[in-house]
Amino acid sequence: MKLPVALLVVVLLKLSQATRIDSQDETVSKRSTTTTPTKQCTRDNDAESVYNPANPSVIWICKNTTWTPFELVASAGKTKEQSATNCKQIKEELSTTDKCANQRTESGVYWVQDIQIYCDMNTSGGGWTLVWKHTYMKYKTLYKNMFYYSKYYQSCAMNDTEQGWCNIPNKTRFNPTEQMIVAYHKGTIVYAYKGYFNRNIDYHWTGAILLDAKMVIDQCTRSDTTGATPAPSVHTTGILGLSFDKKSPSNHYENCDTYHEGTTLTAPKECRWHNCRLPSSISSKQTDTDMAVAIFVR
Repeated sequence: MKLPVALLVVVLLKLSQATRIDSQDETVSKRSTTTTPTKQCTRDNDAESVYNPANPSVIWICKNTTWTPFELVASAGKTKEQSATNCKQIKEELSTTDKCANQRTESGVYWVQDIQIYCDMNTSGGGWTLVWKHTYMKYKTLYKNMFYYSKYYQSCAMNDTEQGWCNIPNKTRFNPTEQMIVAYHKGTIVYAYKGYFNRNIDYHWTGAILLDAKMVIDQCTRSDTTGATPAPSVHTTGILGLSFDKKSPSNHYENCDTYHEGTTLTAPKECRWHNCRLPSSISSKQTDTDMAVAIFVR
């Protein structure tokens, strides 16, 4: 039996409206699973908890007539009260949770031992705690407090493009077994090498020398430097505790990447790339450019 055209149009219209209403109801239903519980929170049910299986990452607890959400996923490093021991702990905990939590393992600032610290969550597996950094050519006057073995505290809560220098004393507090030196140009890693943790780093310039160093990244284009492990330099034209040499890792008295033409802390001229030429893809000016060197532990 054929339906009149007019009646068929009406039937199809009704069906489409019903489908749209069902879809809207489903959307509302899904949205309600992620919002405050519909049950009233009063003093009579204070401390009562509500768990919705459709939203397993949150549990709601009635506190003083207000529903308060608590995340059930790992949250180490998210707040001062949830400070982590180091960035590695944050990486490991968040990597065991769902995909939404994994989004928070991006490099950035986290709470570690009650202070905010920048964590590199990507390089060589991530979980690296920033303990020292100096952006060369950004300072014309250098101080002993800037040495990586200094006891002076300068917050390491920003990445290399936002902060000139930082230092976290007592680096053994992060229970590290590894150490990494990273050189940046405007936020791009030019080279990175890692090795075993050197316990001298808390009190002597030799503490930045990587033990059993391995290359992580090396974009230097000079053939005589590629593969060479960066090490601190104490050449008379360098600055003790700030200068690094990539050409001769076993000779700590040669000219260095972070070269100073001045001879004192208060009268340096410039710091440049000398033993590592930058790729043209990173900078059209391959040698006389600014750089930042950072030390991480894990």
